[in-house]
Amino acid sequence: MASGLITLPLILKMLSAEEIGMNYLMLTVGSLVSLFDFGFAPQFGRNITYVFAGAQALKKEGVDIGGGSVNYRLLSTMISVAKSVYCILAVVVLLIMLTLGTAYIYKVTHGFKDVHNSLLIWIVYSISVFFKVYYTYYSSLLIGKGLIMESKKAILASNLLYIILAFVTLIMGFGLLGISIANLIAPFIGRYLSYKFFFTPRFCYELSQYHVAANEKWALFKIIWYNAQKLGLVFIGSYAINKCSMFLAGLYLSLEEIASYGLMIQLMTVVTIVSTTFFTVSEPEFAALRVDNKREALIQKFAFTMNIYYILFLIGCICFVLLAPFILNLIDSNTTLPPFYILLLYSIVTLLENNHSCFATFIISENKVPFVAASLLAGTAICVGSFLSLKYTLWGVGGLVLVQGGCQLLYANWKWPYVVCHDFKLSFFDFIKMGINQSLNRLKYYGK
Repeated sequence: MASGLITLPLILKMLSAEEIGMNYLMLTVGSLVSLFDFGFAPQFGRNITYVFAGAQALKKEGVDIGGGSVNYRLLSTMISVAKSVYCILAVVVLLIMLTLGTAYIYKVTHGFKDVHNSLLIWIVYSISVFFKVYYTYYSSLLIGKGLIMESKKAILASNLLYIILAFVTLIMGFGLLGISIANLIAPFIGRYLSYKFFFTPRFCYELSQYHVAANEKWALFKIIWYNAQKLGLVFIGSYAINKCSMFLAGLYLSLEEIASYGLMIQLMTVVTIVSTTFFTVSEPEFAALRVDNKREALIQKFAFTMNIYYILFLIGCICFVLLAPFILNLIDSNTTLPPFYILLLYSIVTLLENNHSCFATFIISENKVPFVAASLLAGTAICVGSFLSLKYTLWGVGGLVLVQGGCQLLYANWKWPYVVCHDFKLSFFDFIKMGINQSLNRLKYYGK
């Protein structure tokens, strides 16, 4: 996302509004087929953390209290299952993108006529998504092992190469095709570095001592699948909540309007990623504290990460609402953001969305997924509401934001924070106060 932000000014300057709109639609379709991950990535990552924390067995629900050494046979089985799963998923994703995905792009570009080379652009992008899905398990391995810094280094290397390739191809006049080519080539350096970081000679030696039988793989797959299928349904609901509106917008709004809507989402996504980074990198620690049964340290760490999120998100929203339109005007962008009131409303909706998502993820760290039905119902309501808004009103982008915010406010925005606070016998005010105190204590400690 950081690389996308760096190249964004050049994209907005050198691509037409139609190309920018198609780019956001491609990203939306790409994220749709990525749902075929079906919850495996976080499930693999979390269970790998359990193994490295000393768990000697994995459970369908709950956590095996650890204390022992790393079970390399169990770990070897986990890695083997992950490779097999993602190989199958990647092939399925590619086939869907080249068939149903191509039909969708054909329709929204009016027979591949609105954007030059749109079919070739789509094929290149589809291949890039294939490799992205296939190598997803590397991220789970690194994060599960606690190699957060190494994971970020691999991502940084890929992003730097993407930026270079994107700038070169755009300047050479390749247009959106250049962006697709950069998106295809750049991630390979990250995959190479991820392999080197995780599979050290010593680690490879430990794994080589074990031959994993097919029945062991199948038994472990069934354990992983138990919660992965639940998370997969949650991801489907999450896609409907966050992406379905863009998918439907492609059928009812012009590419120029889609470009404006997509730009708003992209910039707010940057704010979200930056503000939740500390929470994200703390997820393996949450899982490890669950294994060690250190509840007080667990809730204190979580409260601290959320306090950081609130502060960073507020700063990011101020920049997003007040500065982004000015900067776009300064660079003479071919695409503009929606009106101020929509930006402000979307900021509030995203704040609440991220907040309850973090609480839900914290619940998952206990290897429990209690919100499948709620996620699917919310996703369905938002899809239906977005369709009705686009078809029967003139609210456009504003209607899409209102539908998403209204549906989530009815349940998810308050439910999952309440569940966590109730579990730890805290009010939400006590939780916020705990986060502030943890932040102040750390400031005092580092200020000495």
